[in-house]
Amino acid sequence: MAKNIQTKRMQSKNDADVVKWSALDPNELKATVRDGLVGMNMTDREEFIGTLEAEMRRAGLNMRAYLVPLGIPGHSPEELTPTEVGHLLRFLKLNISKAMPAIERALGRYSSFLVPDGRADGRTSHRIAA
Repeated sequence: MAKNIQTKRMQSKNDADVVKWSALDPNELKATVRDGLVGMNMTDREEFIGTLEAEMRRAGLNMRAYLVPLGIPGHSPEELTPTEVGHLLRFLKLNISKAMPAIERALGRYSSFLVPDGRADGRTSHRIAA
């Protein structure tokens, strides 16, 4: 029984994180992702972008199909800047609601991204310095 209680606690904690990412304003999501990517080395950044692409593919979306219409010339992870990735995620949050679970799964795998602390205004109490 204790094992079931612990499992429930872990599930609710994970569910709370997902809700917080979804509750973020699109501009705040863009800034948080950009700041997190700036703090990563190039290898980790490429790994995150690959993870994001895989999660989107799993959701039936093609990340690269959104790059050109947004004016983002990069075609591979090493060509995307942190600002371009943030801009892409902002666009997806605003226009492609079925992309959010994939974005949340990708963000949840990396500790470089600040999880929102649940303030009413959707902002975090501390930010990663850029």
